[in-house]
Amino acid sequence: MKKLTTAESHLYNSENPEIMTVSLVGDSPNGVINGGAANGGAVNGGAVNGSGDRDFWISRIGATIREQRVGRFTVEELAERAGVSAGLISQIERGIGNPSFATLLRLASSLDLPLATMFNDPSEGRHNMLVRRADRRRIEIPSQGVVMELIVPDTERKLGVVSMTIPAHFDGANSSDSHEGEECVIVQSGSLVATVGGQEFHLEAGDSLTYDASLPHWWHNRTDSAAVMLAVSTPPSLGRAH
Repeated sequence: MKKLTTAESHLYNSENPEIMTVSLVGDSPNGVINGGAANGGAVNGGAVNGSGDRDFWISRIGATIREQRVGRFTVEELAERAGVSAGLISQIERGIGNPSFATLLRLASSLDLPLATMFNDPSEGRHNMLVRRADRRRIEIPSQGVVMELIVPDTERKLGVVSMTIPAHFDGANSSDSHEGEECVIVQSGSLVATVGGQEFHLEAGDSLTYDASLPHWWHNRTDSAAVMLAVSTPPSLGRAH
């Protein structure tokens, strides 16, 4: 897949949580993502390794949001629905914004789309049932080092399965999510704190948590290392930001 490039963004505003710093490599104090599913790379922490990967994911996210918005909402209408600025949406769509996970969740929710819609284009010869590890559809949130991989072949299923890497010191309080159905989360590595309906759960590798997904829920990583969890939901998550 050809990688897209964009101009550097100079949009950081420390008083505006919607706009994140463009100094992505090193944003997390504990490493970078070395490669990805497509080349067998391991996830070791927060930021994307190199400006090429960063620019590719920012451009991919922006193009997807624009594609899903056009014909349904103006930029201003989507901004009002999502509670973010029209200028930020315009910047993201042009590939020069740097959205946080919370902003991306609000935009997906306002577009009435599963967050998984932001994954790579499914038209690249993937199998209907079999998903090889190297072929997982994948998105990254460059500003925060969040990585999501779709384990099932596509989003048109009765069951949603997503692997999610939570970088060190990630605070998901501003990324509260809720959706129809039931969800089970299994921590595969690292340590996470889940808040579900106001109740807090400390999870270590091998622990699982099952809950009513309509309850607001979010994740914290209070450690110095990235954590990986597997989220299984039925029906597939159509996240709602709070």
